[in-house]
Amino acid sequence: MALFHRRQASPPVEPAPIPVPRPSIDGWTLAGTSLVAKLAKADLRELEILLHGIAVNAETPYTYERAAILLERAGEPGPAMSVCDAWLALPAARWPEYVHHSRAIEKRRSRLRTRQSTAEAS
Repeated sequence: MALFHRRQASPPVEPAPIPVPRPSIDGWTLAGTSLVAKLAKADLRELEILLHGIAVNAETPYTYERAAILLERAGEPGPAMSVCDAWLALPAARWPEYVHHSRAIEKRRSRLRTRQSTAEAS
């Protein structure tokens, strides 16, 4: 009889590519991606704008944090983690005025990594 039930170590989690919206007559679109079926129309429209901001390296932490939330809501933890990594790689992430935002994004990335690795172990 085993006293301790240990989970096997899961392989390291690899972030997935961040979806890049295509230009359209109305702005930006994620048409043709799996995200279209996973999010409400309003959330999808917001995500399209946010992902365009990420593609052009916007220096606003809200853009990255909100995109990570929407991607996670859509069941896409890999791209959500990549969005967090993208913010943390920017020089703006270390600016004093963004220290609290960067900390929140770092916590989200850590939680995504933990959640994804426990899901893979199951």
